[in-house]
Amino acid sequence: MSSEHNERAAESAVNDSYGTTIPAEIRAALDEEIRPGDTVRWTLTDGELSVEIQRERYGTLADLEPLDGPEWDGETAAESAYTE
Repeated sequence: MSSEHNERAAESAVNDSYGTTIPAEIRAALDEEIRPGDTVRWTLTDGELSVEIQRERYGTLADLEPLDGPEWDGETAAESAYTE
């Protein structure tokens, strides 16, 4: 029985606020699987740490084109709503 074993390892430093950067080699290996806006889930089980990408792109409006509509003036709209 054969099993494919595709392991990549890289290191990154932890800064004073305990932040770290996902190493370039790992980002390249993920090939579009991780993007800004995603969440990284850290799980510690019996002393073993695993990291999982949580893709959070569903339900966002980032990919929509802007609407060509009237300018929004919040102050005037609020006054209008109050006086009606």
